[in-house]
Order: sequence, then structure tokens, then C-alpha cells
Amino acid sequence: MQYVMASKWSLMERFEITDGSGTPQFEARGHLGAKITLHDYSGREVADIRKHMMSDKHDVYVGGQQVAEVRHAGFLGDHYDIQSAYGMLAARGHFNGGDYTLSRDGAPVAALRRQFSLREKFAIEIADNEEQAFLLAVILAIEAIHEERNQQEYGGRRDGMVGGLGGFGGPGMGEGIGGMIARDIL
Repeated sequence: MQYVMASKWSLMERFEITDGSGTPQFEARGHLGAKITLHDYSGREVADIRKHMMSDKHDVYVGGQQVAEVRHAGFLGDHYDIQSAYGMLAARGHFNGGDYTLSRDGAPVAALRRQFSLREKFAIEIADNEEQAFLLAVILAIEAIHEERNQQEYGGRRDGMVGGLGGFGGPGMGEGIGGMIARDIL
């Protein structure tokens, strides 16, 4: 399955996940830093992401059961470890540039890649034999943690500058990809 995420996320948001022809499949609703829910298009909640109090860890629930804990790992570099009921996952790559892979036992199960178009977009590819809603929820949790870390470290700006030129929120200036999701043909 291939999805595309647009780059902007406001404090409160609803956004669709559609198939390649633009038909809605999922809707995400949420608030970065609190709770994000993923619903199928009949409106049934299929997954939710909850932030741990006093840490940047996020739990992923599917069908009301906790199935994963997502946390930032390491001091040198940006990577994430995901303990899950589906096995231990790791996310490695370039998170600021939107280019990383989720793997289980060294085998890729999902990848996020930046696409350049009129609007900044990020393509997500999830292996067909994987639980789609679960991995979309894990990616949303990673993006929520990444954005929180950016806010803490750089005041939301990925270039590390606070104030000064370019502070109008353009690409690479702290806007996250944990935002509006739309599925697209790649």
C-alpha cells in the first residue's frame, strides 16, 4: 500500500487517508502531544496513539488493546525503537528530511520518503502483508515524537534558528509531516 502525507499539522486536526483514486479509507483525528485516533471510513476507531505523561513515549492501541510503545532512542542520531505485539520494530533514517524505514528483524515493513511537488508530500509504503492501520499509527506516533522534540530543541524550527529570516513556516522550518494524510498513486 502506498500513501502520501502532506506536511502541515495544526494543533487540532482531522485528515483523510484515501486510496490511489482518492476514495477515503481512514480518517485521523487528534491533537499532537495528547491523543490521535485513526478511524476506518465507517467511523469505527481502529487505532489510537496516546502520549505518556512526562516523557516523549507514545503508546499505540489497536482494537482497544495496547500493541506498541514507540520511543526515541539514542543520543547521536535520530532513531526510534518500537516494542510491539507484532515484534520489535526499528525506525532508522533521516527524520528531518522525511526519509526513514521501519524494519522488523532487519527486514523493511514500511518506509516514508519525501516527495517534491507543488506542496511538500511524504510517501508511505507499507508491505501488503502488514497491518496497515497499526503501521500508520506507528508512523503518526514517530511524527508526533519528532515534532515534540523539534519544539523542545529548536522552538519548532528544524534549522535550529530561533527568529531571524525565514520564520514564515516554509518547508524545513519546523512544520511536521504528522499532518494531513492523503493516499496517492506514486
